[in-house]
Amino acid sequence: MESEASNRPLRRSKRIKRAQIPSNSSSKIPILPEEIITEILTRLPVKSLLKFRSVSKSWLALISSPQFINTHLSLSKNKEDTHHILISGSSGAKRIFKECSISSLFYDSVTQVLDLDFPIENRIDFTVSCNGLIFLADYIKYSLLWNPTTRKHKNLPDFKPRFKKNYYVIYGFGYDEFRDDYKVVGISYGSDGVEVKVYSLKSDSWTSVDYCWEILNAPGSSQKMKLYGTGLFANGKLHWDTITSGPIMRWGRNIISFDLANEKWEKMEKPSYGVGESDLWVGKLGSDLCVYSDYRTTHLGAWVMKDYGVKESWTKMFTIRRPCTRKNLHLVLLYLRWKKKKAIIVNLSL
Repeated sequence: MESEASNRPLRRSKRIKRAQIPSNSSSKIPILPEEIITEILTRLPVKSLLKFRSVSKSWLALISSPQFINTHLSLSKNKEDTHHILISGSSGAKRIFKECSISSLFYDSVTQVLDLDFPIENRIDFTVSCNGLIFLADYIKYSLLWNPTTRKHKNLPDFKPRFKKNYYVIYGFGYDEFRDDYKVVGISYGSDGVEVKVYSLKSDSWTSVDYCWEILNAPGSSQKMKLYGTGLFANGKLHWDTITSGPIMRWGRNIISFDLANEKWEKMEKPSYGVGESDLWVGKLGSDLCVYSDYRTTHLGAWVMKDYGVKESWTKMFTIRRPCTRKNLHLVLLYLRWKKKKAIIVNLSL
C-alpha cells in the first residue's frame, strides 16, 4: 500500500535555481579582435559613436583618431541616409540653423527638421561646408569653424587685411588631404591691390600667399579680371569663377583654382557652348566640377568635367526647362547633387 504522501501531487519550488556556468566553460563571451570592432564602429551613425566614446579610453582614442574619422567619412558619403541639408534663416536679430535629411525632404509627407545650437548670434555673410564641417564668417569681423554634429566650434584668429577701408573679402574652404588639414583661403580686394591669406587648422594661423595676377590677366588685355563668389572645393582645390572689373560685369572664359596642398594657382577653360547658350555659374554635380549654363533663358544645362583638368572632357550631362521660381530651381539642383552623392555629411572631428 502506497503511502499518503506518494499520492500527493508534486509541488514546484517557488525558488528556481539558475544554471551555473563553470569557470572553465567554453561558453564564455568571446573578445572580438580590434580590427573587427573598428570595422563595426565605422559603419555606425555619428550620434551612436559620440555616445560610445564614453565606453573606454581605448574606444575614445579610436573614435577620435584621424584615420577612423577619415574612414567613417568615406563610408558615409555612399549612404543616402547620412546626407543632410543645412537650413539657415533669421528670427529678428537672431540667426537660426536647422538640419534635415535630404531623403526626408523629397520622400516623406512631413519633413523631419531638427534645430541646431548655433554658436554665435551675429551676422553671417559666408557659409561654406566641407566634410560636414561648416565655415562661417562675417566679411572681416570674425570667422569660425563649426561642427553641428558634435556641437563644437573653433574661433579663427582675426583675418586682418592691410587695407584700412573700402575693401571686401571672399573666401573658400576645403581639405588638404596630403597634410590632413582643413584650410580657409581669404582674398581681400582693396582700392590699391589684392591680398591673399591661407588659414591652417593644424597651425591655427594665417599665412600670406601670392595672388594669381599672371594667370588671371593676360598681358596686354584691355579687360581686367577678378575672382568672384565663394571658392568651390573639388579634387583638392578651390575654384572661383571670374568676372570683369568695372561697372559692367561680364563672365570670364576661365575658372581659377588654388591647390590647397602646394598653394599654387592654376586656370582651366570653360566648355565651348553652342549657339544661344551662355554662362550662369560654376558649381558642383556630385564630386565633379561643373558649369551651369543658360539656353535662351528657357532651359538650364549642366556641363561636367569628366576628366579633371582636361578641357576636352567637358560633357553636357542634362538640359531641363528652367523652373519658374528661384526656390524651385534650388530644389532641382539640390536633388540632382544628392543623387550624385554630394551633400552636407556629418563629421566627428573638431
